[in-house]
Amino acid sequence: MRDLIYRLFSPTVLAIAVLLALIVYTVAQQRAVQMPTAPQVSDGKMVVGADHSSRIELKGNWRFYWQELLTPEQLHDDYGLLWVPARWNSPESGLPLPGNGFATYALDIYFEQPPRNLGLQLPMLYRAAKVWANGAPLVQVGRPAANPAEEIPRDEIKLVRLPEGIGHHLQLVVQVSSFHHVDGGIHKPFVIDNWDVLVTAEKWRTVRGIFLMSSTLTLAIYLLVMWGNAHAGREYLYLGLGLFWYAVRIFGTEKLIYYLFPGFSAQWLLRAEYYGMFLCIPAYMLFIQALYPRDINYWVMRAFWWVGAAASIITTVVDARWYTMLRDPFEALCVVYIVYFIGCLIMITWRRRPWSGLVSFLGGVIALLFVNEVLYYREVTAIHLTPWVYIFVALTSIIFLGQRLNELLSIESEQKAVLQKAVDDRTFELQRRLEELDQARRHALELAQKRSEFMAELSHEIRTPLAGLVGAMRLMGRKGECDKTLAGHAVDAGESLLAVVNESLSASGSRSVRASRNERFDMAGLLRSVVTIMAVAATEKKLALEFNMDERLEAGLWVDSNPLKIRQILSNLLNNAIKFTDAGVVYINTRVTAPTGAGRVEVCIEIADTGIGIDASQLEAIFDEYVQLDTGSQVVGNGLGLAICRKLVRELGGTIEVCSNLGDGATFRLVLPLQVVDERRDGAQLQPNYTTEAALHVLVVEDDRVNRTIVVELIGAEGHQVRATHHPVEALKLLQQEHFDLCLFDIRLPDMSGLELLERARNLPAAEATLFVALTANTSESDIAQYRTAGFDFVMEKPVNKSHLQLVLSRSESGPEPTDTFFLHSDLIEGEGALLVDRRLWQGIVNDLGAPRSEALLEDAYGSLREYAEELEAALGRGNFPDIRHFAHKMKSAAKSVGMISVANIAHHVEASPERAFSALGNLNNLIETSYQQMRQGA
Repeated sequence: MRDLIYRLFSPTVLAIAVLLALIVYTVAQQRAVQMPTAPQVSDGKMVVGADHSSRIELKGNWRFYWQELLTPEQLHDDYGLLWVPARWNSPESGLPLPGNGFATYALDIYFEQPPRNLGLQLPMLYRAAKVWANGAPLVQVGRPAANPAEEIPRDEIKLVRLPEGIGHHLQLVVQVSSFHHVDGGIHKPFVIDNWDVLVTAEKWRTVRGIFLMSSTLTLAIYLLVMWGNAHAGREYLYLGLGLFWYAVRIFGTEKLIYYLFPGFSAQWLLRAEYYGMFLCIPAYMLFIQALYPRDINYWVMRAFWWVGAAASIITTVVDARWYTMLRDPFEALCVVYIVYFIGCLIMITWRRRPWSGLVSFLGGVIALLFVNEVLYYREVTAIHLTPWVYIFVALTSIIFLGQRLNELLSIESEQKAVLQKAVDDRTFELQRRLEELDQARRHALELAQKRSEFMAELSHEIRTPLAGLVGAMRLMGRKGECDKTLAGHAVDAGESLLAVVNESLSASGSRSVRASRNERFDMAGLLRSVVTIMAVAATEKKLALEFNMDERLEAGLWVDSNPLKIRQILSNLLNNAIKFTDAGVVYINTRVTAPTGAGRVEVCIEIADTGIGIDASQLEAIFDEYVQLDTGSQVVGNGLGLAICRKLVRELGGTIEVCSNLGDGATFRLVLPLQVVDERRDGAQLQPNYTTEAALHVLVVEDDRVNRTIVVELIGAEGHQVRATHHPVEALKLLQQEHFDLCLFDIRLPDMSGLELLERARNLPAAEATLFVALTANTSESDIAQYRTAGFDFVMEKPVNKSHLQLVLSRSESGPEPTDTFFLHSDLIEGEGALLVDRRLWQGIVNDLGAPRSEALLEDAYGSLREYAEELEAALGRGNFPDIRHFAHKMKSAAKSVGMISVANIAHHVEASPERAFSALGNLNNLIETSYQQMRQGA
């Protein structure tokens, strides 16, 4: 029973039932208005009986004057007879006439009973007409003429009230011309009826046309929006296009636009009618093809669409008398396609495709509608099914698409479940395989972990004594003149070795560090410094250290290279020579050659010892990482020193060789190509002496109180007057009231950036001779270019370096010199994740400010970082990425100022990618606490 009910109320059965009801209703309406007893025109005359009171269609043989435009007074007896309604060039006319031309029609109507309250309905004519009633002008549509230039075409249904008192006789004279259409003549009958009835019928026609066009257009827009925004299939697009072009056709055929805009172009209304004819049917056929792509050839249907599109383009660019000639060939092509289309629908039904019954029915209805449209406009039938049935087809198609979409979603859900199960099974297999692979590579990972642990332990164990060495040597330098030379060597060595440890960590591959930079230095001074330091270790082992310097080096050889790398190479080689020599001598011999001409030299340095030596078969292996030779000696190394030396030598473009035999000592030969610089020209830059003769007036604008305190204390220690503020507006007030020799502006300030503050400060009269310096942690190439363009004299990277600060203080009196560097770097290594704090930087702050002030500064920095962390957490809770970036930047700046490297590194990454704050916040709080405790304890 349920299955029977479902079949009775299925979409196919309901669609057929509704369609049959519409057809029956339309036929009934058509028969209701047909009057079998209505009079006809014969020999240009019509007699209306006294008992006839309904609608009169003026059909029959009218008097006809071809190629004459006559007024009622000009009518004559030389006329023909022409059937109305009929086109001039149709067989119904009975005359072999062309489609274009002009003519006059005449008709005499005799009423047995004088009529009252009559109206005349003029149908749409091709293309202009003028009507007289009993010799008086009655109505005009367009302007008929005897040539195309004077004719004004206009297709329009007209209602006009017949004059009262016409009595028993009514003479109608109609002038008609057609030069802008392939068909001329009166192709629909004139109608005489009660005036009120005609008006009511016209109102109904208007309401019906508005409803049909608006509903069709609404459905079209809905489908096109579904296709465009909801990513529906091509079927939504093609059905939407079909409905849209049918709405355009209704717009052209019903002529309703004249009620709002009487002067609207008749040419464009006719074009709209033809656009709908050319594009509506192809679009609907493409819609069916999209539903059944395997049964209907896409390119055959697409070719039909392109034919319609080409015909529409021609319709747009040529006159109606040309493009209307495309109507009959296009109708013939439609017949061919409909035959093919019906054959495809039969095949779809035969193959029992989903929804084939309903779709085939709708396709058959579209074919029927096309046939009805052609027959209706050719006056073969008076039944016009198209408008209402097309709305029915559209609604049925949309309901069908909705049900089809539900079925597809259900199928897709089932397929997703099956696919998910397959993915889960495959994932389980992959996880099992990954576990097996993980066991296979676990040994390699353990070795890599040991290597990283070794490097971290090496860093920790060496950093602490080196930092103490630097501090102790500085104190030695303050005791007396006699110790200053040794203290200077010790400080240089300690700082260099500390930097070596920083860069040597890159050998573990755990992270990348900033490469050290080239400098101009005295090669002899560097050699003496290294030998002086290493002589202490040689003396402790009671070894002689013989240093032979080339005469050119002795005279002073200034070069442009990397002193840090050269110092590290020499220190490693000398350290090895002393370590593996129990008695005897360690020789350092130097020689300078100029193989490449002036400006470049090669410095050859040989380090020989009388130690245990190296087996000749192992001379290459000693330069590999973690290689430790079994020499029988109790001296143990870590296997990294010579590997680092070879890497650094290659970076400098040099070579390193070794000659040795077991028990006969070893000789390492180092050759370095160096660029010579002029000591006299560049001496001032090589040995800068930044001093100021008078106390300066300095303004510091920095919103972070930790950075602000450091800069103020360092400047105050140099004996200068400092004014500091955190707000740019207050800074501008100070600049208006006082003259400052030097202004240091942070770039990221509240309410106003440092760039904007500089622009406004430059315009103040009191700032005419002021030196402006940017303080920032944002030092990319684009940032530096922006600061230079803005007009800063220097850019100083945070954390502030004391020597850089002394440079800008000295330039406040005379201005920047041509040899000065615009971007002043610090030596802070960014991204050093394994180190919590930069002890060298912090120790420098302690030495410069003293213990009490540095401790107060540390407490202030710790409080600021905790405050910024709380603000960062609050911004994270709000999901406010700009605030996250803002507080991460402040945290990075404050942490870098005191040397909390890991905190600054994580804050830097959060600033670049705020979404990382979700996972980094907990680690960030722990690092702040740990770094603070280590710095307090001096760990």
